[in-house]
This record gives sequence, C-alpha cells and structure tokens, in this order.
Amino acid sequence: MNDLEQRILGKIRNSLGTERLERAIVYLDHKPKRAGEYLHVADVIIDLPWDGHVAFVDLEPKANWGHACSYFSIRLDGEEVIELPAQMPPFLKAGASDFRLLWRGGLAPEWAVAGISSRAGPV
Repeated sequence: MNDLEQRILGKIRNSLGTERLERAIVYLDHKPKRAGEYLHVADVIIDLPWDGHVAFVDLEPKANWGHACSYFSIRLDGEEVIELPAQMPPFLKAGASDFRLLWRGGLAPEWAVAGISSRAGPV
C-alpha cells in the first residue's frame, strides 16, 4: 500500500473507528476528482467540495445487495472527510466504476470482496 492509500485508509479509520473498519471492505477510486465535480454512484450523488478521492466502504460485506454502506469524499490537501451513508454498492454495472480494493478488514470474509483479488492487512 502506497503513502496516499495509507493516508486515505487512516482518514477512513478515524471516521469509522478501528472496530468497524475491521469488519468492513474498503474500495478506492484511484482517479483524483476535482472540486465541484458531481459523481452519481449507485444510490448517491457526491458533490465534491474539494479536490480529492472517493472511497466506498462496505460495512456489511456478508449481506446481499441493499445494505449499510458509505461513500467517503476525502480531501487531498487536508484532513476533511465527508461520509455519505448509502444502501447500494458502486458495482451495479460492469465497467461503471473505477473502484478497486484498498482494504479488507480481518473480520471481513475474503469471498465478499467484489470480483477482485484481495489485499488484506492488519488494522
């Protein structure tokens, strides 16, 4: 995991807490987004107030479609993070998102990772 990915994961950990992150799977859109950009992802519209990245966190990876999850708008040049609660993952259509696995918590099952080889790591 590179430095940027570690900083992003740290911001998500600070927002969710270590215990919740341990049960979650985190995906990151590695393409930086511009301030003012609107992204329509699954059941949310993300209005980015700053240059940054967007992450998707599956909070209940053992559940089927339509369960608690969150999208995060993460500022590149600051500490700000906005969490947007949602019910649907970004993987509704093939090729519809650029999210890739960033983290699989130790209590999240490997089989629940969305069609990508997993990279798990300690929290």
